[in-house]
Amino acid sequence: MILNELAAGMGLTVYLAMLGALLLALGALLWALRQRRIAETSFRGANRLKNEFVSMVSHELRTPLTSIAGFAEALRVDWEAHSPEERDEFLAIICREADHLSTLVEDILVVPRIEAGRLDLEPQVMDISEALDEIVPTIFTPAHRRDLQVFVPSGVKVYADPKRVGQILRNLLANARVHGGDAVSVEGTYIGTHYQLTVSDNGAGVPMERRAAIFQEFEQGSAGDARSHQGMGLGLPIARKLAQQMGGELWFEPRFPTGSRFCVSLPLSQTHVGAMNRSMVASAVDTTGLSWG
Repeated sequence: MILNELAAGMGLTVYLAMLGALLLALGALLWALRQRRIAETSFRGANRLKNEFVSMVSHELRTPLTSIAGFAEALRVDWEAHSPEERDEFLAIICREADHLSTLVEDILVVPRIEAGRLDLEPQVMDISEALDEIVPTIFTPAHRRDLQVFVPSGVKVYADPKRVGQILRNLLANARVHGGDAVSVEGTYIGTHYQLTVSDNGAGVPMERRAAIFQEFEQGSAGDARSHQGMGLGLPIARKLAQQMGGELWFEPRFPTGSRFCVSLPLSQTHVGAMNRSMVASAVDTTGLSWG
């Protein structure tokens, strides 16, 4: 009797053990199937994003290439048929589109470098006004009629990579040219150990619900805010990442009563900071002396 009960108990134990093992195996199988579905979904999503990116890049590169090829061919076929003014206009368009193409390619190439942490920077002391003097005419050509005003004094020395600062400025100015209204201004001011540049326009601005998205890659500000569909949505996020890589920041502010303000801060050179501190000390000494007198 006891042996029979023991055997029955052992049989039940074995049964329960087998059932537990079966449930564990079934759970592992379900987990594996779930992971496979997740992987397949992720792969399809990544493949879709890749196809969209390739399509977007192809479209964006084709636009300036078409303009360059068309105007260059017009000049090549019959140079003499065009007046000197027309030739200058055609060549200006070719140069502008070539610069646009260069900016697009640089934006595309810099994304994987930033994400992989392999972006090589070569910071040096540079005059921010000289960078503006070089870049502004390439973005706001005579063909782009705008009331453009630049309020940045010469001699402001920041410590940054000139190439990357140029990339930031090109993106901000091109953004204002394409999406802004008929008036654009660039202003500068000292903020502690940084210098802040603000690019303002009187365009339609960015709706509240879109403001967080404008710094996301491949986001375009043309969803309901009267902005053009031109561009890959890389300019602003890349400009922000480049500013952060150089110890600065980039952000958006609404402009009153309408329009946008994009602000970028860059670290001042230590020499410039030292000169500012000495100037402040000297000013304080002089003021104290006058008050005593």
